[in-house]
Amino acid sequence: MTPLSQNNSDGGETPEHADGEWFRGPTPREHRIAAALFVGFGVFFVMLYVVLAGWWFRWVILALAVWSVVVGVQHWRDARGGAAGRNG
Repeated sequence: MTPLSQNNSDGGETPEHADGEWFRGPTPREHRIAAALFVGFGVFFVMLYVVLAGWWFRWVILALAVWSVVVGVQHWRDARGGAAGRNG
């Protein structure tokens, strides 16, 4: 048996990385940390958008800012338990 596999009950082998005890879902604290990081990066991208006036690529930076804030709000909502059924 290789170190990356283990026998499962039906006689087959299951990769160790499929074990739910090794890879758990994020805790509310980890969701809050992720929310702060995403919103912080969103604010940074908005400020970068303002600074880069006159450059066409700044619209992409603004889109990154919006996306980052949206994901940050989703993490904040998950930390509060608003979307208990979400997997990602």
